[in-house]
Amino acid sequence: MRKKLTYEVVYDECMRRIREGVWKPGERLPSIEELAAELGVGISAVREAVRILSMQQILRVEQGRGTYVHDEIPADRANDHLSFLENASWMQLTEARLIIEPELAAMAAEKATADEAAKIVSNARLMQRKVKNGRDFLKEDMEFHRLVSLASHNDVMVKMIGVIGDLLLDSRRHTMRIPSVNEKAAAYHSLIAGAISKGDAKQARELMRLHIEDMIGELSLTHAEQER
Repeated sequence: MRKKLTYEVVYDECMRRIREGVWKPGERLPSIEELAAELGVGISAVREAVRILSMQQILRVEQGRGTYVHDEIPADRANDHLSFLENASWMQLTEARLIIEPELAAMAAEKATADEAAKIVSNARLMQRKVKNGRDFLKEDMEFHRLVSLASHNDVMVKMIGVIGDLLLDSRRHTMRIPSVNEKAAAYHSLIAGAISKGDAKQARELMRLHIEDMIGELSLTHAEQER
């Protein structure tokens, strides 16, 4: 079993405190520096954990004021929500994506407006530049899937992607540690964006399928190596 990365340890500790009511809805958290000192970890690890939790809408970061537990997550809901995320395996997440996202990409290719397609292409190019320069690209990665869902012009699909947004983020927490996956993901995003821009539903569907199957293959290999 692999050793957890430092930010994952911080993430899990924050989850525990919210689940057990140590940090209550609306409560302000200690500063990043205070948490780092208390947990005996680096500031960057705390920032990464807080960033992920804020994207999951578990924490709320207010510039100049601090970080708060989200008001709309009661303790019982937080417990169910966090427990589900912890119990879902990366394989379950990627298998679910394999079912949903290829068809979503095809729908986007068929229905995207010129403006929507341009935003998807721009997002993919920005992610590719960030990966190439070794910069953080998680925001662009998550935004890509949101933009594709919006371009499908199907409210049910948009809602579904919103619901599994936390799961997508959790999946990317696993894959971002594998450099080859990041480079290929950026390349696939660019190709998928191009297919959507051209209105080629068949190509968009196939590229998204290959993209997710490639991730499953890489993750399976990494998992097998860690179990040796």
